[in-house]
Amino acid sequence: MSEDLQMLLELHQDRGCFPGRLVDQVKELNQDASAIILAWELSGLAPGLDRSRRDRLFALCLALRVSQGLGHTRMALAPAEGSAADLVLRAAALGPFDLEDFLETVPAIAGRPGAATPLIMQEGWLYSQRMLDFEEDLAARVKALCAREDLEHVPVPEDIFRSPSPLNPRQRAAVEMAMRGALTLVTGGPGTGKTTIVVSMLRALLRQGTVRQDIALAAPTGKAAQRMGESIRNGLAALADRSEEEQEFIDARVDPETLHRLLVWHPATEHFHHGVGNTLPHKIVIVDESSMISQEHMCRLVGALGKDARLVLLGDSEQLPSVEAGCSFLDMVRRLDGNCVELTESYRMDKSNPSGRNIYSVAQSIRSNRVEDLWEGPEPIHCRAALDQLDHAQVELLEPAPGVMKAFLAQWFAREVTGLKGFQELAGRVFSFRGGIWGDGDEAALKALFGHFDGFRILCALRESPDHRGVEDINKLLHGWMGGITGKGLTLSTPFFAGEPVLMTANDYRRQIFNGDQGLILKVAFDAGPLYRQAAVFPKGAGYAAFPLEPLKQRLEHAYAMTVHKSQGSEYARIAIVLPQINHKALTRELLYTGLTRAKQSVVLLAERERIPFAAGNPSRRESGLAGRLGPSAAPPEVQA
Repeated sequence: MSEDLQMLLELHQDRGCFPGRLVDQVKELNQDASAIILAWELSGLAPGLDRSRRDRLFALCLALRVSQGLGHTRMALAPAEGSAADLVLRAAALGPFDLEDFLETVPAIAGRPGAATPLIMQEGWLYSQRMLDFEEDLAARVKALCAREDLEHVPVPEDIFRSPSPLNPRQRAAVEMAMRGALTLVTGGPGTGKTTIVVSMLRALLRQGTVRQDIALAAPTGKAAQRMGESIRNGLAALADRSEEEQEFIDARVDPETLHRLLVWHPATEHFHHGVGNTLPHKIVIVDESSMISQEHMCRLVGALGKDARLVLLGDSEQLPSVEAGCSFLDMVRRLDGNCVELTESYRMDKSNPSGRNIYSVAQSIRSNRVEDLWEGPEPIHCRAALDQLDHAQVELLEPAPGVMKAFLAQWFAREVTGLKGFQELAGRVFSFRGGIWGDGDEAALKALFGHFDGFRILCALRESPDHRGVEDINKLLHGWMGGITGKGLTLSTPFFAGEPVLMTANDYRRQIFNGDQGLILKVAFDAGPLYRQAAVFPKGAGYAAFPLEPLKQRLEHAYAMTVHKSQGSEYARIAIVLPQINHKALTRELLYTGLTRAKQSVVLLAERERIPFAAGNPSRRESGLAGRLGPSAAPPEVQA
């Protein structure tokens, strides 16, 4: 929490605006206290309320705000016991009251559909006007896409299904669906070849005469876009016989964009350049990691499509949904069976890859809540009694007895963070970045460092948790250790040392680096002469770009450890997953499944054994009306083998 927000919060509490237990409840729900201030301001828009009625309105506004902060697009007007809304209302200590009847008495704030009020009541649910508008608009546009029958069917030559690797029946079905319809949804777990079929889609389009300017490739985050681009380039490079069009596409080095870049966000006006009335020029838009897209941004994306454009959304509907409100990809997968293909064959199950097979199997057991298979099945979690028993292969569980967490982190720091041969010299190197050009040997050194840090990460369920169980404590500890390696000789305190991994926490449109982008802190000389300064270096396409640290440091945080949410769109060889000591509400089936599927070689679970079945039996539920607006529930169609 910022110092300004803390002061404002304390001022309101001193005035008796809201009780301290309400603040504690909001924090326990892992929500920022800014929700309290915003709810208080909204409740002040209703004129003539006495203190008792304003307290009730404030509690209602806060309950809705917290619900949205937890990913729900709406709140039940009869909240279920134990739900976030119920907990907030109980903490307000106002006694029971009928929420809907009360809201009828404040028409300046709440109304029925069609009313110009901040809050809307609809069929037993409470929405913000903004969220309801996005939901209704998205549903209408998606249904219109599904109903289109005017698009030309792009033929897929048989050889495209055979190279660079043969496609299985479901992969073939996904490619054919994308080449004939306006909306295609492709969902599948790790290693099922989602990005592999993108190569086939591109080849079919290029063969048919579609030029590269008519194709948009995108992902929600910079890291996910980078991975998508690497997969496409590797797939095209593996072709033995390339057509002229395919070679031109390779030579053009087309890099996927983030959704913000694709839609062109203008921070000065806080609007996207592309949208309804100014649509994208592309004939097909292909987006990876679609489970990460919030309802608002999915609505903006669909609204920005040209009248003749196709949309292909790929993702894993079983992963954690967006950090922001909504679960639009999951809602569409559940309801639009005629536009969806589920990929079920995982190529990580190769018998020659026992680590990948074990990780995949454990993840599937979590997904299906098959608790007995986690410990006794053919591919179980391997329980270790002590730190020195870890093999750092497959999925291992180490219970953090007192002192174990810090000892593990010390081992991890030595083994992973500083384990690269010549790490101290590479991390302490003075790089030269003048006129956008790196000095001799710099790019090779950067490739080595970034390749090193791309191999591992610590993932946590919570940002704050005692005993080094949360992101903030772990990052603080490892930062101190790095200071002893690359911070020697510094006379001034600094939030970052050379060689530290960092994560952007906000969008920077001028520099074109975005929330979730991952980089490294290094010493860089930007101008002529021997002087250098600390810089944040980020991957950019096939290369790297450096930016002076000073104007960026308030938007950066350490990334030795990150939340599982922040890790979406990334993939690492080796990960450690740290879970809280208690059965926390944030510990869900989707969170553990998502964390496990970030790894290719090994996972160390640092948790009490009972946390695992708790998570497997605790599916996350997001309240959203989108699925109901799209149509009745139906199972995805079977694809004949």
